[in-house]
Amino acid sequence: MQYIYLSLCGLLWLWLPLCHGRAIKTDRIKTDAKILAKTLITRIQEHPIQFMFPSNLKISGLEFIPDEQLLESLEHMDETLEVFQKILSNLPLENVDQMLSDMENLRSLLQLLSSIMGCTARKPTQTNTLINLTEEHAKAPYTTEKVALDRLQKSLHSIVKHLDHVSGC
Repeated sequence: MQYIYLSLCGLLWLWLPLCHGRAIKTDRIKTDAKILAKTLITRIQEHPIQFMFPSNLKISGLEFIPDEQLLESLEHMDETLEVFQKILSNLPLENVDQMLSDMENLRSLLQLLSSIMGCTARKPTQTNTLINLTEEHAKAPYTTEKVALDRLQKSLHSIVKHLDHVSGC
């Protein structure tokens, strides 16, 4: 009979930490998102295509790839990352699997932060990005890949810069 009481007390003792759970802090999520964005920036800088072409390419026809935007809202950050995720997953670039995984994780952190702040869930956008992408990639494959990575890097810098100042959806 004593063993039953001991095992019951032991079980209750193990449940004690569950009763003392804490809410996730938004500062911690922002810090994790910034670290992940900086990791992605480093991966882009170390990608082999970055050493093949200059970084100041002036290209027309690639307006569908997001460029130089103020990413001040969580929704806009997530939307931009979604577009880049679609672009990178459809380009025949090597060594982007980890980047795609990091982008998915970054989007998950931004969506978690958005839900904690009480924002409504955003529906995925339908864009003509992939139609334009295949046309432009057929014309100039390496240039399209370089421009996509450069613009993603600029967007990630903007996310890191504005993540601390995000106050709304």
